[in-house]
Amino acid sequence: MSQHQYLAAFRRYWYIVVVATIVGAIGGWGLSQAATPVYTATSSLYFSLNFGGTANDLNQGSTYTQNQMLSFAQLAESPLVLNPVIEGLDLGVKPSELADTISVSTPQNTVILELSVSSTDPAEAAKIANAVAGSLSDKVEEIAPKSVAGDTTVAVRVIEPAATPVFPSSPNTRLNLVAGMVIGLLLGSLIIVLRELLDTRVHTAGIATAVTGVPLLGTAEREKRRSVGPVVLRDPLSNAAENYRQLRSNLEFVAVDSDTLGFVVTSSVPSEGKSLIALNLALALAESGRKVLLVDADLRRPMVAAYTGLPGTAGLTSVLVGRASVDDVLQTWGETGLHVLTSGPIPPNPSELLSSRAMAELVDHLVHDYDVVVFDTAPMGAVADAAIVARMVDGALIVADRTRVHRPQLAQTMDSLEKSGVRVLGLVLNRATPTKDRHAYYYRVAEVRKPWWRRIFSGRRRPVPVVPLPLGAVPATTPAPATAEEKPQADPDRADVGAEVVADGSAVDAADVEVVFLEADDSPLDEEFEDEFGDPMFDDAIVDDEELVPSRAAAVRSDTVAERPKRSKP
Repeated sequence: MSQHQYLAAFRRYWYIVVVATIVGAIGGWGLSQAATPVYTATSSLYFSLNFGGTANDLNQGSTYTQNQMLSFAQLAESPLVLNPVIEGLDLGVKPSELADTISVSTPQNTVILELSVSSTDPAEAAKIANAVAGSLSDKVEEIAPKSVAGDTTVAVRVIEPAATPVFPSSPNTRLNLVAGMVIGLLLGSLIIVLRELLDTRVHTAGIATAVTGVPLLGTAEREKRRSVGPVVLRDPLSNAAENYRQLRSNLEFVAVDSDTLGFVVTSSVPSEGKSLIALNLALALAESGRKVLLVDADLRRPMVAAYTGLPGTAGLTSVLVGRASVDDVLQTWGETGLHVLTSGPIPPNPSELLSSRAMAELVDHLVHDYDVVVFDTAPMGAVADAAIVARMVDGALIVADRTRVHRPQLAQTMDSLEKSGVRVLGLVLNRATPTKDRHAYYYRVAEVRKPWWRRIFSGRRRPVPVVPLPLGAVPATTPAPATAEEKPQADPDRADVGAEVVADGSAVDAADVEVVFLEADDSPLDEEFEDEFGDPMFDDAIVDDEELVPSRAAAVRSDTVAERPKRSKP
């Protein structure tokens, strides 16, 4: 993998590094809090010779003492020195156990020995350090060589007795915290690298084009799970719908040499969203005024009838076996202008039907009668149905779901199509990350949603219900009719706030005006997206705290508004 791919992986999974670093820091801090504090007391001893009057004797004596410092350090941890300490302080431990708590160091080129003792009790640590220092002094002077007069030749003095420590020497909370953060950072980075090496899915368009070697014609955004049906019909002004229009434009450049176009839409593995992409693309092509036909040629798991809500009992297989003519089973989906040929009954031999002469003749007939024919076929990873149909038309359009398909599977699909002599028109990357650019071309003010904290703590304004009144009745809030002298004249340039000026110049209270929503379309998805206002195209977004903006609504006078009695002129 290249350096750019690793950088892209870190940009995608940066949160793994952040979480691992935080967990490492918390772990280091937790271990510091759980560990038992240990205190260390240190005493220093100075070793020297008791003879030598000349400078040469002193130099030789200093050299001799330095050479013996390692021996003195090893003697400090021996039972000869520790047994008197254990008996004197009544420690009740073995010399080897006490030696584990002692550490001895001798700075280089010095005759100073530093003796440290660690214990959970700071006072006990100081007592043991001073006791060991005293016992070591006695034993060194005892076993050191004697002079001619019988005096000891080595003198030991305690130059710094051990003091009771105030702060624990371990655990070091700051050091453990930093170490935990570093370990978490390295572990998070290692997880990302291993994930990138072991995960062979097609995550980006660059990887997809590098594997297939064909151009990327478009992307399909990842939609919410509650979204049902084609986005071109459900939300035609969204960025997701605009992506299919861009795919339509790119497809026109690929097939610029032909007045008619027929192609198959396939994928590598099941559940990559090829059927929904084929439906959205067919709708986008129909928007441009072309005569478009969508054929469900997936005779193993057909989905077009389920997405469109059209009956699928008769369709392609009915025509291929001679039970119906193509004109009898063709259907038009609502007011979209899209013609649909469903799959019909699922046959036991799909590959034989698709490779038959009847299928070839039907494809020639459909391509001749329609400007664009889109065939939704089975995935290439399991069967060769797509390659069979693609040889009869202009080519194939491959759908790659970046969350499902792996690079070897996509490469195998390309290899199978190329070996079958199929022209691959391009690639569509499905479930791409939705764009969050607020300056997009189809960005609408009505789509701006309030922040989540404002949606939680602010109520939603509801329209005032219209209560039917008997004919001739006057609402209780309506003032008594004014006389001719008191009746205000209608001002065509100004109307009172909260009132509507009608034809006779009188004012109608805004509460008496009923909001009537127009029918959006004949789509079977109306009930899925219908909200409590009864309008399938009503946008839940609120521009501000005082106004709701419906996408399509018309305000008309309510038929239940009481008719004002006409007053005769005096």
